[in-house]
Order: sequence, then C-alpha cells, then structure tokens
Amino acid sequence: MGALAALASVTITSFLVIVLARAVWHKVEAFLETVGFAQGYGLVPEAWAAPIVRGLILAEGATVLMLLVPGTRPWGGLLAAGLFAGYGLLMATALMQGRSRIDCGCGGLPQLVSGFTLGRNAVLAALSLGVALLPAAALPGAGAAVAIAGALVLVAIYTIIERLASHLPHIRQGDL
Repeated sequence: MGALAALASVTITSFLVIVLARAVWHKVEAFLETVGFAQGYGLVPEAWAAPIVRGLILAEGATVLMLLVPGTRPWGGLLAAGLFAGYGLLMATALMQGRSRIDCGCGGLPQLVSGFTLGRNAVLAALSLGVALLPAAALPGAGAAVAIAGALVLVAIYTIIERLASHLPHIRQGDL
C-alpha cells in the first residue's frame, strides 16, 4: 500500500475513533438524557429506549476497539458506517414524520435533527467505508505523528462545524 493511502487510513481511523469515543462517553455520562433523546424520536416504545441506548453504547465501544486493531479495522469501518447510516436513517424517518424539534442525541452541543445532521452522518458513513476499504497499515513514528496531528485537525474542524450547527435554529429564526 502506498504511503499516502496508509497516512489517509490512519488519519481517518483516528478521527473516527475520537468521534465514536466521544459519542460513547456522552451516552454513558448523560445516560438518562440520551434515553430521553431516543424517546423523542418516537420510533420505538418508550420502554425500549434505555435498552437500545445500552446496546448502542456497546456497539459504538466495540467499533472503537475494532478500529484500533489493524486486523479488525475493516470490520470496524463497516460497523461504523452502519452506525452512522443507521442514525441518519432514524433522523430522516423522524423528519419525515414531522419531528424536526428533537435533539439528534449525538453528543456534544445540542443539535436539532435537520438536513445538516443527515449530511454529517452521510459524510461520517462515507469516511467509515473508506477505512473499511483501505488496507490497515502501520506507519513509522513520523508518519504516525502526522496522521494523529491530521486527525486532531479534523476533530477541531468537526467541533467548529458542530458549534456553528448548534446555532442554526437560532440563525434561521433571527434570534442571534
């Protein structure tokens, strides 16, 4: 595999690990709040929300571990793509049912389910598929440092975009 492909694989994998680890942390730290977000989607009976959130914590945690191990990285990429696509499908379903005033429950700043959150999840799913398709390779010290720095830059950009997106409802209503 080329050096550029290896660099891209490690950079994107590191970025996805951080995004998913943050999502797991949020679900564990704010479990009841996350259950409330899940109930807000109105897609399953309320009693199912807590077990579903527990299952998602396990699935996201397993995905992080699979992404970290080179031998299971392609499977972790596929699982991550499935999670992001599945979340996007849930959001799209809620929007089609007229539920546009619910928090996505993604962790971080509050964000209402919208076309933006659907697009974000599509990008994350595509990146995850990229990780699944790129062969996992180790990078020498300097390459690993560059990949991790690149991942941190992606996380910073992602965080800034999320912060801006959390203000979209207010911007649309002229509240700012």
